[in-house]
Amino acid sequence: MPRRRSRLLWVAVALASAVIGFVAVARHLRHRTSPLEIIGRVQRERNLFTDIYGARTSAGVILFDAGVDPEGDALDRLLGSLNATRSDIHDVFLTHGHFDHVAASPLCVHAKIRVGLPDVEFLAGRAPMIAPIAGKILRAIFPPPPVLATDPLDPAQGRVEIPVGDDKVVAIPTPGHTPGSYVFVFDKTLFAGDSMVIDDDQLDFCMRAFSIDPAGNRRAIAALADALSGVPVETVCTGHMGCTPPGKGAAMLAALVARAKEVKE
Repeated sequence: MPRRRSRLLWVAVALASAVIGFVAVARHLRHRTSPLEIIGRVQRERNLFTDIYGARTSAGVILFDAGVDPEGDALDRLLGSLNATRSDIHDVFLTHGHFDHVAASPLCVHAKIRVGLPDVEFLAGRAPMIAPIAGKILRAIFPPPPVLATDPLDPAQGRVEIPVGDDKVVAIPTPGHTPGSYVFVFDKTLFAGDSMVIDDDQLDFCMRAFSIDPAGNRRAIAALADALSGVPVETVCTGHMGCTPPGKGAAMLAALVARAKEVKE
């Protein structure tokens, strides 16, 4: 019996060491970044496993999501590609409040931080994160800093248009992945966050393992047929899988909306 206990102890120590080592390596890697592509006026940057996007306007720089790196290495690399600095950022549009999309937000000290109202409390660290267990485990590995939303978006208002210099961002609530999920449209590019994913050659609904209400996500996407009226979309950019191929975004989005409308609940 003592020998068996000793073996179990060594197994436990080995497992604990492996977990600690994995977490340490994962946290180190979240500072990694690589520029990927320019879509129109938008620069895409890969921050570990999350995509962040930035664009210049006449008023400065706007961001769509802020990645998983709280120290800002990814943010600074993105800004470098835009010939900008942190002080140039005037708006941060967060597609939702999950840890891997928000970490660099507090570094944008001159910016308005915009996120869906239902995500504000867990984004600020005042309430538990709204996500299935898989998301909560990842959050424990990559803990984000508290993020205070300066300009929450109220889903009850529906679609709103937000001036950004001489341009505008169209904000549309798309609850499902989180209660406060939004999509944003700027310069004919729709930033979907985790409300949509790319699966081979088509757009698909949110990932069930990380979403609180997949059925609600489908309803929200079905509603985009009306919400996007008069708003041209040529490219869809996701939170983890990059953007639709050139010239295919509008058709891929239309196909997803059509599929969403066909779902019977």
